[in-house]
Amino acid sequence: MPRRKLLLDACVAINLAAAGRLDQIADALQVTFIIAAQAASEAGYLRDIVKGTTVLTPINLDQFASSATLEIRELAPSELALYLELASIVDDGEAATIALAIHQRIDLATDDRRARRLCAERRLAEPERTVALLHGYAEAARLKNDELRQMLIRVRDRASFLPTRSDPHLKWWNDHIRDA
Repeated sequence: MPRRKLLLDACVAINLAAAGRLDQIADALQVTFIIAAQAASEAGYLRDIVKGTTVLTPINLDQFASSATLEIRELAPSELALYLELASIVDDGEAATIALAIHQRIDLATDDRRARRLCAERRLAEPERTVALLHGYAEAARLKNDELRQMLIRVRDRASFLPTRSDPHLKWWNDHIRDA
């Protein structure tokens, strides 16, 4: 069965990279993640603690680009006008991601409120969110509670991520990270 394609904005890519399991998440969800080159360039660093000191660890998405896990896409010339229009409303990475979603009819994932609102205005399917992807992965991989909790802590701490109060999976996140 062919893998589903899912566009990631930079924030979701950072969050999934922080989990330390991008390959496993893609495999378990039977998805190939796609990221616009503009969004990939925004995926800068994770925060790691080494001997009590915070160290910025560069995110290397290129390491996943040779597998079925991740594809980095450049915008086609036909997508540039829409990208420029959207970039006046949202950040470059989100603009490129939404332009690709519209032109190539691919679902996307973003936690960004402005980008989600713009997707609704453009009549795109509701974007997936980080926590929904992590929840889906945890179920598909049958993660044990402690393993799941550790993964969520890594995402929270390494990517400085917390789901919004409006996230439909907020209770699931809180229930599984509670003891941290």
